[in-house]
Amino acid sequence: PDEAALFVVGDVAGHGVDAVATMAQLRFTAKGMVSTGSSLTGALARLNFLLLHSRDAQSTATLVLARYDPAERRLAWAQAGHPPPLLVRGGRAYRLDRPAGMLLGASANPVYESAEFQLEPGDRLLLYTDGLVERLGEDIDAGLDRLAAAALAAGPASLDDLLAAMLTGERRDDVCVLDIRVPVEGEEQPPPRAVSHR
Repeated sequence: PDEAALFVVGDVAGHGVDAVATMAQLRFTAKGMVSTGSSLTGALARLNFLLLHSRDAQSTATLVLARYDPAERRLAWAQAGHPPPLLVRGGRAYRLDRPAGMLLGASANPVYESAEFQLEPGDRLLLYTDGLVERLGEDIDAGLDRLAAAALAAGPASLDDLLAAMLTGERRDDVCVLDIRVPVEGEEQPPPRAVSHR
């Protein structure tokens, strides 16, 4: 109702129909909770409870929730064991400092914190799953650095170029990327774009 946008990206442990169903349940439940007044951290705590008491109590998931207020260009976000969003601004790429939050389904008493920051015209924010940055036998920081370099090399307009640079060789995990861009004044802006690869 207040014209804010909710962005959700997550990854459930495992593969197949059960993992897809669990992720869909988490996504739509998060949307319902935040849309009806829950804070981001409150929603994560309730999603954790839901996952702990679901049919398959052994399931875990990572998740990032971000709420964007377009009037103030303010993004509030919280995460549950998920890789940090990547902010591209002014020809540089930055990993956002992650607020505290452990993966969903791992503890009955998790702590979730949130962070806020101001987006600026021309900013690009990438939310993604670990399948985009992880490679077998490689430290995840190397993959995060590779993502930053690919985002800068691909330029502001091409998610396809970024994916081509990142998805080389054998992949063992699904990939989801949400590409969010803040328009420059007077610039026509397409809606956020999400891409998933299997």
